[in-house]
Amino acid sequence: MDDTQRPTLVLKTGAGEIDLLNPRAKDVNIDDMLHNLSRIPRWCGAGKLSVLQHMMVVSQLLHGVGESRVTVLAGLTHDLHEYATGDIPAPLLTGLMYDDGVALHRVTDMQRHIQVAIQARLGIDLTGADMDAVQRADEMARVQEQELDSDWSAWRIFDISKLSPDDCIARYRRGLQQLGVEV
Repeated sequence: MDDTQRPTLVLKTGAGEIDLLNPRAKDVNIDDMLHNLSRIPRWCGAGKLSVLQHMMVVSQLLHGVGESRVTVLAGLTHDLHEYATGDIPAPLLTGLMYDDGVALHRVTDMQRHIQVAIQARLGIDLTGADMDAVQRADEMARVQEQELDSDWSAWRIFDISKLSPDDCIARYRRGLQQLGVEV
């Protein structure tokens, strides 16, 4: 694929573009990222929460069990790449695994590269142990999101389901700042 055919994405502000195959930290636009994530519904539109709300839930679960500041931050940022790729549920990713797994690896590699660029942009350095804890909390959040259906009063953590996208962005930014990340 030559440079004229490289997949790039220009988002809300139009202030630049991100090369989806070779994303660079300097190309990550925080405003675009948060705008998109606050409006992308989980589970291909079937979820009740946006991706941004989901990350807030995961971080709250981690905080609630006494995880470290860095692990809570990992929870708050684990799906940031989805601002460019959208939410691709695990069953769909599994379905992309053809005989040789090439399609799956292309998608997950793209997501990983975007995530690395975002973390570099935000000055975040996470370990495998942090991400293992996030994976457990992510699964807990997924189960809660599916089980609670329309009864949000059962949430044991703060109810973010009723926040407008702009209020969600403001709360998310405060969460990042409380965890030591300047945006």
